[in-house]
Amino acid sequence: MASQPKRDASDFKPKGLRGREYASFRAPRYGEVAKAIVAEGSAHYPDTVNATASGETEVIPAPGADKCIRIKYLEANNVGADQRVVSFRAGTGGGDKFKSSMPQYGSMKNANFIDSYWILPPNTALLVNLDDVGDVNVQPGYDIVEAIPTKALTDALTITESLVTVEG
Repeated sequence: MASQPKRDASDFKPKGLRGREYASFRAPRYGEVAKAIVAEGSAHYPDTVNATASGETEVIPAPGADKCIRIKYLEANNVGADQRVVSFRAGTGGGDKFKSSMPQYGSMKNANFIDSYWILPPNTALLVNLDDVGDVNVQPGYDIVEAIPTKALTDALTITESLVTVEG
C-alpha cells in the first residue's frame, strides 16, 4: 500500500465523518499558540486545619531536609462572627501571600494553582496568618517534592604577585 503525501493544513476542509478531526489538522489562526499541560493527579488533602489564634497557625509541617511542599490548591473559609484578614506564609515570619479580607459567616477563598504551583523553600512549613482572633478553616491540596539543589561556590584560587623594579 502506497503512503499518501501529507495534506497541506491550510488547504484542509472538514468533510463527512472525518470532519471532527479537522481541528487536529488545521493550521493555527491569528498567531495562536497551543500549550499542553501535564496534570499531575497526585495531591494530599489532609484534614481541615482550624485557625483561631491571632498570628500564625501551622497548616502543613515542614517536610524535612531536601524536601519542599508544592501547593496545588488552597481553600480558606471564615466561619467566625467577625471579618478577618487571612494570608498564607512560607515558614515563620515569611511574607504574606494570597492576602484577603474575608467577611464573616461563611465567606470563602479558593486558589487553584493549575500550571503554576507555589513551591515553598526546602524544609519550610505552610502557615496561615490571621490579623486577630477568629475562626477560619483551611484546606490545602499539596504534595512533597525534592528540593532543587543549589551549588555552593567552593573553588578557591590563590593569587600571589611580586613587583620587580628594573632600572634602565
